[in-house]
Amino acid sequence: MSIRRAASAVLASILLTTLVACEDKINQENYDKVTIGMSQAEVFKILGKGQREEPTGMNISGAGIASGSNQTSQTTYTWRKGNTEIGITFENGKVVNRMMR
Repeated sequence: MSIRRAASAVLASILLTTLVACEDKINQENYDKVTIGMSQAEVFKILGKGQREEPTGMNISGAGIASGSNQTSQTTYTWRKGNTEIGITFENGKVVNRMMR
């Protein structure tokens, strides 16, 4: 029983450390490392794999007319921690826009 408890404690400690390490990536310092033109792989290395945002499928023209979705090569990922949110938009695998709030 003692070995089981020790193994459980070690496993719990590793999992907790992993979760905390993932959370710590969502900060101003790492956001500042992400630059326009950076590859998706480079961003994921800095921030971890974010949540892919799916397009809504609706566009509004300059005249205010709704239309079906355009086929786009842009993909947006978000990372959240508390009140902090980072959004990165990729086109053809490269950063084209970024925001933090």
